[in-house]
Amino acid sequence: MATTGDTDRLRAQGNAPGPNNENGAGTMDSSLAAHGRSRHVRVVMLGPALKVRGGVSAVVTSLLRAFRSDGGDVRYIATHLDGPKLLKATAAVAGSMKLLVSLVFRQCDIVHVHMASHGSFARKASLLRMAQLFGCSTVVHVHGAGFDSFFDQSSLTRKRAITHTLESADLVIALSEEWRSRLSAMAPKAAIRVLMNPVVCAEFADVAAARPDVSQDGGTILFLGAFGRRKGVFDLIEAGVKIAEQRAHFVFELGGDQDVDELRELIAERGLESNVRVLGWVRGQEKLDAFRRAHVFVLPSYHEGLPIAVLEALAAGLPIVTTPVGGIPEVIKDGVNGILIEPGDIDALAEGILRLLDDEALRKRMAGTNVELALRDHDATVVARTLCLWYDDIVAGRMGTDASD
Repeated sequence: MATTGDTDRLRAQGNAPGPNNENGAGTMDSSLAAHGRSRHVRVVMLGPALKVRGGVSAVVTSLLRAFRSDGGDVRYIATHLDGPKLLKATAAVAGSMKLLVSLVFRQCDIVHVHMASHGSFARKASLLRMAQLFGCSTVVHVHGAGFDSFFDQSSLTRKRAITHTLESADLVIALSEEWRSRLSAMAPKAAIRVLMNPVVCAEFADVAAARPDVSQDGGTILFLGAFGRRKGVFDLIEAGVKIAEQRAHFVFELGGDQDVDELRELIAERGLESNVRVLGWVRGQEKLDAFRRAHVFVLPSYHEGLPIAVLEALAAGLPIVTTPVGGIPEVIKDGVNGILIEPGDIDALAEGILRLLDDEALRKRMAGTNVELALRDHDATVVARTLCLWYDDIVAGRMGTDASD
């Protein structure tokens, strides 16, 4: 979320996406979107390899695509890979060595780390400390729906480490005002600003136009996320039973991974095999095609940061049924661009889906609102430019403890 001053400056700069590089295992050099920048700011960004499944990789990929060629440069270093422990350890060591080289040879002004809970915190905290020892400015970008639970369940020693890590950074980035409040409670002296997650809107430009009419299949409801309790996919299957009592034809398309066998068992137990397609993990063209087929997007989560899938649904022009957790209610307003239901409320979930399937005018109104919202507030070019202005604030010494303006 840009501040008022940032927004005015960004509007004067226009919009233009940058180059795309999908190499997720090594490093990536790209320049920042930065008309009128005060100086050349060199940034090293640390996070998971771009091919790792999950929201953090999606955020980083979108940001890197949006950086432009006329103001500064970002080098991306992967510090985490999916796979066996040896592979993970190798990636962590290799990433640390690449960062060390950048620091020793004074190749960066800012180290920007994407941090989540548990192992991610441990890895990134040590890298932040390394950067600070070399006199480098640091940015902590906090992700993950469970970072507050991670803090609450930590020992006193680790709580102090978390607080110190956040408060010692020049800037902490929260995904929403809700998360800013939670992080402030953990680290009262931290300089925290809100930067909502980005989406590359240009990828979804023609998705809504290709959407089939509801009458062709009775309506397709899309879910994207990890298969498990936290994202509410099992609640969605239970809601499907209630929908089937009122509507013979409808399709759930479920894109995700993790508890696939348990999900398939529940689908069979509820007799919904003909109504549910388990797509597995989808990305690229396969994901765009799923958005084209869909009439409603649903994510009945129990805990969230700010889910990329919801932002992609905005850009794809879909009405959304979801829950008011994490940063979601700062994006989805009940009855305006989606329907909000409480986590675990199966009846409300089914009713919300049916309401949207049965009301074409409402779907179209919400779809138009969502496309406009995505372009205005969440397009990667806008988000990246806000970040570039904050980089300038850091090197210019304008980032105080109260980072709200």
